[in-house]
Amino acid sequence: MLKRLSHAVLVLIAATASGVMTSPGAAQAAATFARIDASPFVLDPSDSFQRYGDIVSRIEASGKVTSAASLSAAIDGTQDFEPVWGFGSYSTGIAASRNPVGFRWDGEDDDWNDPWRPQGITGSWDAQPNLLWENRKIAVTSWHGPHDRNNPNKNVDDFTRLTFVDHTSTSSLKFRDVLLVVPKTVDGVDTFARFNWNHGDGVVWYGNTLLVANGGRMHAFSLKHLWKMTRSEEEVGLGADGSKAPSGRWHRYVLPMVGEYFPESTPPDNGYIGCESRVKTRHCLNSISLDRRGSNRDSLVSAEFVGDDLAGGRAFRWPMDASTALPLVREDGKVHADEAFVSPIWHMQGIASDGANWFISGTCAGGSGTCVHKAAPDTSPSQQATVNRGLQNLSYQPAYNGSAPRLWGLTEGNDRFVFNISVP
Repeated sequence: MLKRLSHAVLVLIAATASGVMTSPGAAQAAATFARIDASPFVLDPSDSFQRYGDIVSRIEASGKVTSAASLSAAIDGTQDFEPVWGFGSYSTGIAASRNPVGFRWDGEDDDWNDPWRPQGITGSWDAQPNLLWENRKIAVTSWHGPHDRNNPNKNVDDFTRLTFVDHTSTSSLKFRDVLLVVPKTVDGVDTFARFNWNHGDGVVWYGNTLLVANGGRMHAFSLKHLWKMTRSEEEVGLGADGSKAPSGRWHRYVLPMVGEYFPESTPPDNGYIGCESRVKTRHCLNSISLDRRGSNRDSLVSAEFVGDDLAGGRAFRWPMDASTALPLVREDGKVHADEAFVSPIWHMQGIASDGANWFISGTCAGGSGTCVHKAAPDTSPSQQATVNRGLQNLSYQPAYNGSAPRLWGLTEGNDRFVFNISVP
């Protein structure tokens, strides 16, 4: 979502060290991270878990796909790319006082001209309270990807993937790309396909569930259905008549969607309706992250990206259900926001929370560059860290067993990197 800003035409009404900025034409969002009424905002799964789950079950029962024995088994297979721990010669912009550590991608994934662009960040620190998955430290990033050469609409991203990076041993990182797919029935044939529209954005890993935001919807995937591909071709699926071996556009593994959530309400035809940032109850789902709050219920936090040079994107807190590893659905069949806020940060790209404080990525106070800001409800944000190369989403790693909490993030420009820092 990195936007090249035209700051030559901007008139800055305020650009202080607090990171608070407004501009002419903005809805004059408060200079604080201001609480608003959360009651109108919901997420509606409708009957999606049954519809998609039925197709997934039939495909698996047919024997046409095989699930991986475990995520670790999938990660341990043939390594196609080589990320490296450390930042090398990259200029991260992060002050040494924040104790930044992290990794950089294989050169093939490390260019603004590359058709795949990283957006969201989560990891085993979200998946389990002990910060590990199958006794491993694993970071997960979401990417939106290239256009299908057969798709005439070149303004649409056609693919989304998740990348799992096992950094248990920082001297030898392990790497696995997994393509996200949609199970569907075409002319009576059960198969799977690419998303027909997507801009894979924020990601949260919670138990076996991976939630991926894409603006107008949030999609759910389960590691219980990590399918191994036995055909390595550009095609996605089982062929027109369902008789071919499974292929995931050259990916070794795919994850089929098991359900999805719509803001406000599900469209009558279960199709796509665009979200409306800043203004209406059909809010946008761009960045998401997990907040494990100890004795309080775990929650998912989300935020809207505003494409214009404006503040006013909204942030939300949603309750999670540990028993299902999904957002908590109330008696009316919907997930209701616990909290809602309006942010004064321009181009809000990422959001994270430790239960009390909120961490926001967006434009720096000077009007250019990307920074991490910190705010409590109804207080003015303070700028905490500069991050070069187009800072995207954030994720909060809680303290555990004496370890200090850390704040994770990633960038999408040239010389991309994934980092974690001491929490501001």
